[in-house]
Amino acid sequence: MALPGLSLQGNRQKIFYRSIREEKTKKLAPRASTERHLKVIREAVCETFGRHVSNADIWASLNTKDFLPKPAQFLWRGVHNAHKVGSYWTHIPECEDRAVCRECGELEDLDHILVQCKSPGREMVWTAASTLWRKRGAAWPEVSLGAVLGCGLAEFRDSKGKVDRGARRLYRILMSESAYLIWRLRNDRVIDRDGAPASADEIENKFKFVINQRLQMDKVLANRPRRGRRPALPPKLVLETWSGLLDNGQNLPADWL
Repeated sequence: MALPGLSLQGNRQKIFYRSIREEKTKKLAPRASTERHLKVIREAVCETFGRHVSNADIWASLNTKDFLPKPAQFLWRGVHNAHKVGSYWTHIPECEDRAVCRECGELEDLDHILVQCKSPGREMVWTAASTLWRKRGAAWPEVSLGAVLGCGLAEFRDSKGKVDRGARRLYRILMSESAYLIWRLRNDRVIDRDGAPASADEIENKFKFVINQRLQMDKVLANRPRRGRRPALPPKLVLETWSGLLDNGQNLPADWL
């Protein structure tokens, strides 16, 4: 006797997990703060990239393979306004002071942490990301909360009007990794260092480590057969992603991957 439902054969754990999560999400009424962030993302994507996207597009963009799991989770929680910052603390007795940024004296919500805060970590990371991006000869899009949370929806075109897959992937990597690094630097400063910021050398080294780690990961995936077939990551896409960014890139052999 055949039972209705999803067949167990050939399905992985992540498929079941995603199906259960999506089913639960359907039953929940959207939170007002989530709706506000979705609106901010739609407006930012429209203004920055000229794209009109739906809420479904936003949620789907968070599943791109260009994001590593931890940055992806950070962005997902950001869209939901689920990080324990800012106004979260204003309703908890004796914790109200945690709502305010000790560096700036402003409400420390996610927008403040990623876009407005005067801490050296935030500014240095975005400067490093934009400097790396400009090596491709392209203008760095304005950073805003909506642009960060919606970075998976970014779209760039080449001189022929075709989608530039390498630029799109690089932008997703730079935005997601930079935002998550700024978040970690903030947590280190507020929680572990009692407000003392990391040094400029520490910040620079952490950014370089994060980006080099992604590059090395790409090289491994581009050379790792997937069950004896094609590589887990197309070598051509890796080359398109990192083209023009590597030191002495013009002197690299064709088979450097």
